[in-house]
Amino acid sequence: MTVYFYHTQDLNYIYREWKAGNFPGHLLYGATHLADEGIGVVWHRHSPDNGRRLRSAIRNAWRVLTCKKKFDAVYATKYNGLELLIFLRAVGLYRKPIILWHHQPVTVSKGRMRNMLSRLFYKGIDHMFFFSDHILEASLATGKVSRDKVQQCPWGADLDFYDRLTAAYTAERKDFISTGKERRDMPTLLAAFGNCKELRLDLITAADCCGTNYEEMLSVASIPENVAVTINRTMWIPELAERILTHRCVCICCKETNYTVGLTTLVEALAFGMPVIISKNPNQPFDAQKEGCGITVDYNDVQGWTDAIRYIASHPEEARLMGQRARELAGSTYNIANCARIVAEALRKFA
Repeated sequence: MTVYFYHTQDLNYIYREWKAGNFPGHLLYGATHLADEGIGVVWHRHSPDNGRRLRSAIRNAWRVLTCKKKFDAVYATKYNGLELLIFLRAVGLYRKPIILWHHQPVTVSKGRMRNMLSRLFYKGIDHMFFFSDHILEASLATGKVSRDKVQQCPWGADLDFYDRLTAAYTAERKDFISTGKERRDMPTLLAAFGNCKELRLDLITAADCCGTNYEEMLSVASIPENVAVTINRTMWIPELAERILTHRCVCICCKETNYTVGLTTLVEALAFGMPVIISKNPNQPFDAQKEGCGITVDYNDVQGWTDAIRYIASHPEEARLMGQRARELAGSTYNIANCARIVAEALRKFA
């Protein structure tokens, strides 16, 4: 079996860098490991959409429809950019199955016409992977998707990449770090570390993300002296991973959302065998505190974050065990090889 693999990011660059050992493969959602499962891959030629959604959908549909290489199904990391192809599949004008990841819950649209179009759209998707059971069940409740077409899949990090970094680092891990940019609750995190002046936080974030201008926000915020702020303009996952590795705990302080915000940072921490302090989000695939690999804190809870930070700092042995359990969870479940195996099982049904 062979699949046409589509991604909204520059999959060609990521694949080349992964083959060279310079980039983790999990951003390609198992495509790097499908060959190990006996499935061939035709790689989509990526082009930036520059915010032009219709133009992107037309271009991507054309590339799939005119692809001269043989393939049995389309496998995508998102539906974004494939809308036209999915509608063609829904009305019977495209014959090959479309299997993809759905990052947020399917929702009930506003307005009768939009809801009808949405129902038609989801008929054009043959199988969907969700990151958690919570998001899957919320999607089923809309009536737009059926249980036989959906599946929860444990997405996780490329352990080979993180193990190489870990093996090369022998110094002591110190301090706390936060590297996220999506829907991050900076005021709560800063206030908590303001209460823990003896402990250091390296705060790395983007200038702007998801409608929040962090650079502007942090330029006028009261930054505690024990917090070092870096506005990230050039670092991507490999460079950030090297920064994370030198620390003893990862902080993932987020605003309330309906999806798995912070999941990439979470699975990286698991791969590194590091404890986490994370906002309690029911949409995550697992509860870090229940799994014994971190501490979960309610949204907007400054005191809860303060207590969690101090607990990690004052209980080094328990923090070490949290990290050990984190790595065990990554090894057993949340790793890209396991993810690829599950994806391959689903894909083979459409061979």
